[in-house]
Amino acid sequence: MNRDRNILFWLIGFAKPYIFWLIIAFSSMILVAYFELLIPYKIKEVIDGILTGEMTRELIKLSAYSILSFIATIFIFSSLFSYILNISGQKIMFSIRESLFRHIVKLPQSYFDSNDVGRITTRVTNDINALNEFYTNVLVQLVKDFLVVIGVIFLIISFNSLLGLIILGINIVVIILALLYKERLRRVYSNLRRTISQLNSFINESIRSISLLKMYNKEQLNYRRFLCYSENNYQANLDQMYTFAMFRPFIEFTTVFTAGVIIWVGSHQVIQKSMSIGELLAVLFYLRMMFKPILDLADKYNILQSALAASENLFSIINTSSEKNGKKLFNKNFKSIVFKDIWFSYANDNWILKNFNLEIMNGDSFVLIGSTGSGKTTILNLILGFYKPQKGEILIDGTPLDSYDMESIRSNFSVIMQDTPLFNNVPNEDDFHNIDVIRSIGEKQIQNIKTMMDRTFQVIVLDEATSNLDLDLEKDVKNYLEKIENKTSIVIAHRLNLIKDNDIIILLQNGEIIEKGTHSDLIQEKGSYFDIFRLNQNFFKN
Repeated sequence: MNRDRNILFWLIGFAKPYIFWLIIAFSSMILVAYFELLIPYKIKEVIDGILTGEMTRELIKLSAYSILSFIATIFIFSSLFSYILNISGQKIMFSIRESLFRHIVKLPQSYFDSNDVGRITTRVTNDINALNEFYTNVLVQLVKDFLVVIGVIFLIISFNSLLGLIILGINIVVIILALLYKERLRRVYSNLRRTISQLNSFINESIRSISLLKMYNKEQLNYRRFLCYSENNYQANLDQMYTFAMFRPFIEFTTVFTAGVIIWVGSHQVIQKSMSIGELLAVLFYLRMMFKPILDLADKYNILQSALAASENLFSIINTSSEKNGKKLFNKNFKSIVFKDIWFSYANDNWILKNFNLEIMNGDSFVLIGSTGSGKTTILNLILGFYKPQKGEILIDGTPLDSYDMESIRSNFSVIMQDTPLFNNVPNEDDFHNIDVIRSIGEKQIQNIKTMMDRTFQVIVLDEATSNLDLDLEKDVKNYLEKIENKTSIVIAHRLNLIKDNDIIILLQNGEIIEKGTHSDLIQEKGSYFDIFRLNQNFFKN
């Protein structure tokens, strides 16, 4: 219950900048509700006046004009609040999407490891669109419907207290059943949103990896997996349909049943002169007016549950803590970066780094080598603050990494990954990467390397950056690295082509440093590095 209240307050918070326009819409709704209630009352006066002979032709004409003016007023103010709500709703959705995406880009890397792209995409697009109906058709419209129902009950009781109590009792039963029905609807809509995100995620991954699927003849296997996800979504939609299909017929049956009761009891009241025929007809008009919002409530409840399921998904993202960020700025003239007794694992106790210790001095040139999974890229991820070690600490000039503003650190690092994606769709056409020109992975990587090396940096990191380049281009990168002065460089590689004479080579195995030194020193030791170098040399000779 507290969670629902928190979600509701969070959603309403986005409406605060538009409170003035929402008040105008709310005021328009009150006027619409007032004139809707006035029409049956005016009709009642005309009918009773005709039956008693008090209503002249002129008075009937004036009453008809009055009713037409009420209808015109309802049309004008209904159009006004509908326009205001739709405009405000779009602006609110824009604010929510902007706020959500701003928060997403600040989330820790571990969040993206456990949540696939399709699911996050669904949150930012489909779930936010589901909230639009909540703002435009539910939030303020429910208030208007509530006012109409309260007004109807009050007027019916003023005509005949017995009929008013009968209608009130039936409404209480309907409300109780609707509340019992709520939890079932919530589960159905949550499951529906989940299957949609799973289907979106699968389609996203399939299209992104279409070349691999074709290469290994996995199209049929992938299609069968698609059918499984599609079937789950289909069943979730059927559950929604079946669940919702029971509620609306129940309300319609209740409307007809109540009308029958009112006619039966009201007829006796008319015969006994306890109420007039005009009042009985007005009660039947009001009964329709009262059950119409309740019938519409079934549709609005549909929208509300969809919005609540979507808002729960969005709220869970907002409730996820952002990256912890200190205030200390990174000093370009730093002295050292120290890994002190670092233990790190991505999941459970599967340690990637074990009691890892390393000191990187400003201006040093490091090469990290080792088998896949030995912890090379993990070291980079820890320096850039993408992950936090479970044990130990990382110090920059004696100050813990957590104390630093990570943006100031990352802005001083020029990092070139093995496969850095180029953003083809950007608002500024001057920054557009023409995919018709940049065709191969190698061409993209050249563009990445050129871009990152042109920027101002204090530390340059190459994480398997030349794996997609031929040997001539790799040699150009090595020549560039040799020209860098007074900068710190960290090269992560399987191939040894980028190693320079003065590089400090770190050989990693199972998250631990097994050898450390320059190329010449390690060759003389004839240890594991010597074996790797000889194997690499023989490979290129052959």
